[in-house]
Amino acid sequence: MKIYDYIIIGSGFGGSVAALRLAEKGYSVLVLEQGKQYRPKDFPRTNFQLRHYLWAPALGMYGFQRLSFFRQASILSGVGVGGGSLVYANTLFMPPDAFFEQDTWRRYHPWKKILQPHYDTVSFMLGRQAYPRPKEEDLMLRHIAGKMNREHTFHTVDVAVYFGDKEIPED
Repeated sequence: MKIYDYIIIGSGFGGSVAALRLAEKGYSVLVLEQGKQYRPKDFPRTNFQLRHYLWAPALGMYGFQRLSFFRQASILSGVGVGGGSLVYANTLFMPPDAFFEQDTWRRYHPWKKILQPHYDTVSFMLGRQAYPRPKEEDLMLRHIAGKMNREHTFHTVDVAVYFGDKEIPED
């Protein structure tokens, strides 16, 4: 039986980064994940395909999204390799400067400066890039932004997805 220095439960945002950091320091790490590794064809085309969308094994549902209800909170989490990133569709949101300039953030610490190195590390580790193939809804938002003289504020979402060296196939 192999002995590990650390066992990480969950391969989502926190677990994957924790495992990487520990491995970088030379520790042996085991990552445990509930669910499976999803391939593009495994994802449901619509969230109405509940058997493939929700995780509720007692009901025969083995999807990638779990809803947990508690007295004071409801939690949406991912089930499978990638954890929460499965639910968040690999989105890597970084707040705009205006967010950090609000008094509620600014008065305590220079959070943008403090957090920027971490955003940079995550961006490098996960391969942040703008989604390269805008969809109809993206083009519509860009058009509306243009009518409002705000087209400069439009950009597609940043994601952590490797699209390969080939052309992205159409849906």
